Amino acid sequence: MIRSRRRAHKNSRAELGSEFFTLSKAKTYLGRLIDKASAGETVYIVKGHKRFILQPVAEIDPIPVRPPCYFANIYSKAEIAEENKLAKASVIAAPKDLE
Repeated sequence: MIRSRRRAHKNSRAELGSEFFTLSKAKTYLGRLIDKASAGETVYIVKGHKRFILQPVAEIDPIPVRPPCYFANIYSKAEIAEENKLAKASVIAAPKDLE
């Protein structure tokens, strides 16, 4: 007679009631953990002896767009000419045999 062994099935629904999750479990249920964190719950991810917090971050303010000619009146024509002269002098010329 052949006996069939029943494998113990893992629980298909994750127990996400805890605040601490190992890295491998956090990778598996990352979407659900992000939902918990966005709802205001603190979610810790543990890797070895290190703990990390998953939490929402405030939106970053966009860099303001400056109008055309915003920097037009900062430098005088003499300062611009001097900067251009110094910039040309600082360029290392290519060797003659490569031209």
